[in-house]
Amino acid sequence: MSRRNYKGSLRLDWINKDSSLYYEIDEKEGRGVRPVWVPKNDIRVAEPRILRFAKSYGDATSENMLIKGDNLLVLRSLVEMFKGRPEKEKVKCIYIDPPFNTGAAFEKYDDNLEHSEWLTMMRDRLFLLRKLLRKDGLVFVHLDTVEMAYAKILLDEIFGRINYCNTICLTTNDPSGFKATGGKIFSTANYLLVYAKEKSGNPLKKVFVQKAYDSSYSKVLIDKSLPYNKWKWTNIADVIAEDLGYENQRQAKQAIGDDFLKKIAQFAINNADRVFRTAAIGGGAAKKRTITIQKSKENRDKIFVHPNEDVEHFYILNGEQILFYDKRLIDIDGNLVPGEVITDVWTDISWTGIASEGAVVFKNGKKPELLIKRVLELSTEAGDVVFDSFAGSGTTGAVAHKMGRRWLMVEMGRQAEDLIIPRIQRVALGKDQSGISKEVDWKGGDGFKYYKLGESIIYEQDMNWALAAEEMAEAIFLHFQYRPTDAEWLAKEKMHLGKHQSARYHFALSFASRELKTITEKIYEKIIAGLEKEKFKHLTIFTNVAVAVSPESLDDRILVKKIPAAILREYNLL
Repeated sequence: MSRRNYKGSLRLDWINKDSSLYYEIDEKEGRGVRPVWVPKNDIRVAEPRILRFAKSYGDATSENMLIKGDNLLVLRSLVEMFKGRPEKEKVKCIYIDPPFNTGAAFEKYDDNLEHSEWLTMMRDRLFLLRKLLRKDGLVFVHLDTVEMAYAKILLDEIFGRINYCNTICLTTNDPSGFKATGGKIFSTANYLLVYAKEKSGNPLKKVFVQKAYDSSYSKVLIDKSLPYNKWKWTNIADVIAEDLGYENQRQAKQAIGDDFLKKIAQFAINNADRVFRTAAIGGGAAKKRTITIQKSKENRDKIFVHPNEDVEHFYILNGEQILFYDKRLIDIDGNLVPGEVITDVWTDISWTGIASEGAVVFKNGKKPELLIKRVLELSTEAGDVVFDSFAGSGTTGAVAHKMGRRWLMVEMGRQAEDLIIPRIQRVALGKDQSGISKEVDWKGGDGFKYYKLGESIIYEQDMNWALAAEEMAEAIFLHFQYRPTDAEWLAKEKMHLGKHQSARYHFALSFASRELKTITEKIYEKIIAGLEKEKFKHLTIFTNVAVAVSPESLDDRILVKKIPAAILREYNLL
């Protein structure tokens, strides 16, 4: 049969997929309203804007950032700001808990988006979030069943199916308190879709969870130093009862109650290499294995070793494999305790009692601090950068702060000031002892900076003259991948200098004025002389005023771009 070449790809399609959504911002409610479909490069959704510093809380040198504003535009700005940063300074873990699109009218979020609107909203943000990640970075997207399947295909498109890591299922409610109605299955499941930016091996760290003593590990070898065919065993409970001076375990349990069980559990830990249970042997029944199993059943007081297997790990008793308790112990802060590696089903994180965490009320939206802790344990180390662009009540930042991670959060609503700032202040001061505080021994420290998204640099086809000169310069530099740099020799001229984010000796000069001014020859020569010290190779001058130097007299390394025209062209407004 001849091979045929097939064309095409698996992708998700929806109404207006080639467009973006612009939301008017309800300043009072702090949310987007009345969405309008616009081209993807519409300035209202595509413009990187300045982040205006508002206030510092706690340690003024902290790199943690809370930003208030439309998260799409904030992401546009952060993408430009992060360009050229070393990998270690980029985001290691993104956790987002976006609106689930359930049709429920949340108090703080408008969660009643049309399906196509939701997909567009998520597509545009996920595309930018990926750009912020380190090469070894991970994103966790928290959803319920309504959009989870669609989000999986969307993430396949943006991150690449090859970079899919896991779908983690977690339970959120206990169905026992709810009445069954109409035969409907009560939903307790939420999901975390996990993707890597560039998957290499297993990008998720191994995380263990502590468990209670498993009472099935009830037997102990009397002397494991003997050859295995001479091993004898007894029940742990009998050993403890005898050590305590009781005739049998029933008498001991009646006498000391729960303390007896605690002593059994501790004995199992202290003697874990000889405490065991048995379990059915899995796998195919090869001939040698079948013979060995049968022999062990016929000789119930003897221990056998499976032929051709590791002698230390495959002992057989009464037709079942011996499992030693030391394989169930994990080291937590130097102490051996029962535990196991987490799976992709998390039932051990309780949603009960989270209402009081952080001393904030966030109906239907707050997530347990233990959940975020688990996510960060899987994906980060101390000092790594964690990001949440749907900050809600600030749980991600609070947990990252307590775990010694750096963090960035974005929130559009009033909760940025009403909930998040007070919450993280309490964390920094060590006053928040809820959530994971006691588990990580949190005493306080560090701080954060609060920013607000600035206005557009364009107003009615002209520069936005409501911006200060330095803000206007910063916005121009954002658009063209420059960063502000100190140049005191230009300050008197009200000019601002920027250095390219990736080209070391490329600079930009911003000079905009509503007054009729020109960049004179004298000022031009001053600029050239100042930049010669920087060994510059190229300078772009962004200005709305005339340059009093003829084009043929300009240095070959100089390019003059007129504003706002240079910016308007970026958005097809000219």
